[in-house]
Amino acid sequence: MSINQTIPGEVGLFTTMIASGPVIIEEKDGIEKTLLVKHGNKPVPELKWKFPGGKVIKDSTLEGNAVREAIEEIGREVTLIRPLKPIVLWNEASDSSGDTPQATVLIHYLAQLTGEPTQGAEILAMQWFALDALPEDSSPNIAPVIEDYLRSKAF
Repeated sequence: MSINQTIPGEVGLFTTMIASGPVIIEEKDGIEKTLLVKHGNKPVPELKWKFPGGKVIKDSTLEGNAVREAIEEIGREVTLIRPLKPIVLWNEASDSSGDTPQATVLIHYLAQLTGEPTQGAEILAMQWFALDALPEDSSPNIAPVIEDYLRSKAF
């Protein structure tokens, strides 16, 4: 197979997006919870719950981007503690490139929040969820990242 061969959904031309953001986990009412947000161009019920974060912009580091996105989306600075599991999500057709498949590389950082979050202008919903009761309409990266966090705590 040559590098130029295309097999839809497997090999060939696709766009790539790299995003980073904080995974904020705090004890609330005696239970560990994570902060999730919804944003996008669809009605709120059609959107997925996601960690705060977004596309890495030119001349930004992954870490700097995660901190900037926290300020924009939840109105607070965060202190990054350590990296968590990176995830690659595949979309057969990206929002920005039409019919071209897209690979989105998500870089997650366990982070400590400074103060109480406030919903940023682009955020349509924001909520704390217990780690063992994540919403069904979560982005596919949420559960594996939380599982990675919980495994790392066991050691």
